[in-house]
Amino acid sequence: MVEITELAAQKVKEVLKEQNKESAFLRLYLVGMGCGGPNFGMTLDESKTEEDILDEEYGVSILTDQKLSAHLEGAIIDFIESNTGGNFEIRTAKSDNGGGCGEGCGGSCGC
Repeated sequence: MVEITELAAQKVKEVLKEQNKESAFLRLYLVGMGCGGPNFGMTLDESKTEEDILDEEYGVSILTDQKLSAHLEGAIIDFIESNTGGNFEIRTAKSDNGGGCGEGCGGSCGC
């Protein structure tokens, strides 16, 4: 199961509202493999497939492909605030450094 912190869920909902996509899913995907293991990214997706696993927490629907489920077991999506705004972060149990969010995700543009 993929979890999301309450703060990250709030930020995702803000992005969904800003982009007029309140019914969209938050999709996690594989960006590539790094020294610490797989790196994941996030995007908004308006469709769900039969291969998707759906996790829901704090009103956010999170999709992952079944093929990635072993890599994302116990993953936590968080939002880290900083002086420059903030960024989403995906921490996985199999990675020492959290794996990061990948490209395209930041506090200024959302996902």
